[in-house]
Amino acid sequence: MLTAVKRNTKKANTKGRRLTPAIGLSLIALLNYSAFTFAAQRVVVSEAQIQVGDQSQRTQQAALKKALRQVVIKMSGSTHVLDNAGVRAALSSPQSLLRSYRFAYENGQTYYVAEFDQAKLNEILQREMLPLWGDRRPETIVWLVEEAENETRSILDESLNTELQLALKKTAKERGVPLSLPLMDLTDNVNISTYDVWGRFVEPLRQASVRYNIDNIIGARVYPNDPSAIPDLPENAVPSGTVESLDDVLSKEGQDTMSEMGADATVTGDSAEGEAQSEVNGDDTESNGNVSNSEQAFDAALNNRDDSAVPFTMNEFADYAKRADEGKYALDWVFVGGGKVSYGSIYGDSPQALGKQLIDAYSNYLSSLYAVVGIEVSEREVITVSIANIGSINSYASATDYLNSLSVIESATLVEQSGTVATYSLTLVGTVDDLLNSIQLEGRLRSVTDAYGQTVKGHSFYWSN
Repeated sequence: MLTAVKRNTKKANTKGRRLTPAIGLSLIALLNYSAFTFAAQRVVVSEAQIQVGDQSQRTQQAALKKALRQVVIKMSGSTHVLDNAGVRAALSSPQSLLRSYRFAYENGQTYYVAEFDQAKLNEILQREMLPLWGDRRPETIVWLVEEAENETRSILDESLNTELQLALKKTAKERGVPLSLPLMDLTDNVNISTYDVWGRFVEPLRQASVRYNIDNIIGARVYPNDPSAIPDLPENAVPSGTVESLDDVLSKEGQDTMSEMGADATVTGDSAEGEAQSEVNGDDTESNGNVSNSEQAFDAALNNRDDSAVPFTMNEFADYAKRADEGKYALDWVFVGGGKVSYGSIYGDSPQALGKQLIDAYSNYLSSLYAVVGIEVSEREVITVSIANIGSINSYASATDYLNSLSVIESATLVEQSGTVATYSLTLVGTVDDLLNSIQLEGRLRSVTDAYGQTVKGHSFYWSN
């Protein structure tokens, strides 16, 4: 029998507990802790906005259903949850989950904005053993070059209002993925060029992203899918879907720098691409395509290695002409994050449709990393963690609230206080790895290490106020 879990977000009751001083962690452990964290933002996962043409009751009812679907996908991180019977039942009565609604106006458009009961939706997802993705999401920067029909190329930046940019931003907001585009100010123009982004060169992309303090990077190029254009033979190819270590990719780029600088920019970009194209049928739903195919291709490319693939064999030259059937436009991407690099391609009938497919697939990938799949009550693990630097009532309250806010934690209870070291008992609705992944997204808790930089045995952390 599965039981819905309602996470306690209230401050732990400290009445009757003595905060007695005692010997805490060693001085070395207190002064040494892991600083490995990702840039992350907290997003509002229980709210959605739907563009509407009027404010009639009929329009509101339709928008309410769409808004709930959007919130469920945002909270789980996957579109596949809509196939679940329990979720479909909840979608049939959205009014019972609605907390409030309002209308917003932007750029001459009217939006229906709905906020739903997050606790009830958490219960539904956990009861159905579906993924639950917390409100802390890793940040991503997208470097994207769009080639127009006249073959001019430009890097999308925050100031532009192209259909492709709007599609990227809109989809990222719907999926709850913090996403930004570069400013392309003087600093960016010095650090990176259109040629670098078009070629999807990892080192320039990584260096140019340092100023934004963002760990996850997507480099991409969008161009008309012209079957009459014969591709240039790559010199140093990376098969589509290959996942390599960042060190290996940067090493290869360093070895090839001199030869690349002397080549024609367009030719070099194609040769640096180096991939047997991973063809994906379809477009977004408006273009009668199949978004799930692109999501599966993206996920497979990020998680599978194919060293046997040889780009542009004779058979692939023949297949290249068939790309016109896949869509009018192509998008080639590279993902850099977590010390890994992967490449791939998708096709569609418009640049904005490709942008939507890319972000949808990327959101599903992030969900596979950070979303927590519920565990039956009888199998839930209880662990003890020690947190240093809890030396005041305020820090204790903040740390307790933080722990209880993590989607992987059902409850967090203080069991002992020794000096500035607080010991908590945590009941998990996921695994310990899920907990560590959630903690990594922010720098509030950092793993304690010894004098040699090794993580201290047990679950010991340092609290950053």
